[in-house]
Amino acid sequence: VIDADLAMPNLGLVFGMINAPITIHDVLAGSEPIEKAIYEGPHGLKFIPGGESIEGYQAADPSRMIDVLDNLKEKADYILIDAPVGLNEDVVLLLPEVDHVIIISTPDLISTADALRMRLIAESTDMVIDGAILNRTNVYDENGAIESFGKTMELKILAVIPDDINVHKAAQDKIPLVISNPDSPASIAIRKLAAQLTGVEFIPDTRKSGIFQKILGTLGFNVNSNEGQN
Repeated sequence: VIDADLAMPNLGLVFGMINAPITIHDVLAGSEPIEKAIYEGPHGLKFIPGGESIEGYQAADPSRMIDVLDNLKEKADYILIDAPVGLNEDVVLLLPEVDHVIIISTPDLISTADALRMRLIAESTDMVIDGAILNRTNVYDENGAIESFGKTMELKILAVIPDDINVHKAAQDKIPLVISNPDSPASIAIRKLAAQLTGVEFIPDTRKSGIFQKILGTLGFNVNSNEGQN
């Protein structure tokens, strides 16, 4: 997982890392190799956090992200890019380099407008949006907001993630929700989505059986493969 929100990075905090010694900003500034910015997360997940300093942000060259992705493609089964909201240079540079784009948004009016702009700029680069994930849906679904989002965006809704107090607790504890509370409403929705996107079978319990190591390690999935588990 790469924190590509260069202006406001926060991926490291999710994994309990504050002020990582080497970050994606150092790599994009040309001062460190990408290998030194990769950190081990839970269950074999690897992540690349961002830096917090203004100087680091100013020194980073977003165009170097293309080389970073080329380097990582041989090292990972999946690369997830946590891109910022809006249409800035960082996002536009990345679009031609990725295989899939998924928009994550809440279904309120302002967020829908931002998501629509994102869809339009992606389509201008001939990139097809795979769909949208709607977040905190039980908070914002008033007057048919979810249905309105779908009609406005003309996108497949891949998942709806309910607002869940456990999300806030997981953030405070700096532990990913699917690990700290795998049976919470939001966690179940996220795990179902991960199963859908990776072509595995969702198992609605918390048994740790070594499955789903391709992305997040053991989170309760069975791989439908003749080769068995990886």
